[in-house]
Amino acid sequence: MKKFFLVCVLFLMTAFSGFAQEVEPEWRELFPRHEFSLGVGDPWMASFQRHSIWDKLLWDRWPQESLNEWFEPTTYHTDYVATCPISLGYMFRLRNFLWLGGSVSYMGIFGKVYDARNGDYLYNHTETQVAFLPAVRFSYLNKKYVTLYSGVSTGFLLNFEKEAGNTEVFFHPAFQVTAFGVSAGYRFFGYTEIGVGYKGYIQAGIGYRFNVKKDE
Repeated sequence: MKKFFLVCVLFLMTAFSGFAQEVEPEWRELFPRHEFSLGVGDPWMASFQRHSIWDKLLWDRWPQESLNEWFEPTTYHTDYVATCPISLGYMFRLRNFLWLGGSVSYMGIFGKVYDARNGDYLYNHTETQVAFLPAVRFSYLNKKYVTLYSGVSTGFLLNFEKEAGNTEVFFHPAFQVTAFGVSAGYRFFGYTEIGVGYKGYIQAGIGYRFNVKKDE
């Protein structure tokens, strides 16, 4: 019985190995393996994660007295505007269903600071945020012109904050979880992603896929 079971296992392993050798070249020929993309997301999750917009809208609108310098005028922040997160990404198709890569994202926040006593404008407040997010993606529907996938990214965020001529740099963890993503197209494609993280609750963009030509 043990010999029979061992023979069956060896037979299945051999059959699977042969099947994999036959199938693997097919998806490599059908699907381009390199992918570049350019996407735009909504700014709310990124702002909440960094506490950039929410804190200023909810709290910094009120006069903030300085505890360190008694003669410094009290100030308040308002009129803040944030750009959408803009992401440049690259993914490599390691297997039919498995992708590895990452993205670089940018978001800017711009506002003004006023004197709380008389409402006079004092100076600008600027934040430049750059997020680096290594990523892994799992595609569960792989057709020539349609791909459905999910994925996760985790990395870090650099925030350059400039106010009253002074610049400070802050380091924060950052992430993105893609619950559902769909791309349509072959080499040139468009895509939409729904998830949570620095890139936003929803992101859309365009991209291009290609294969590296082998030397003859």
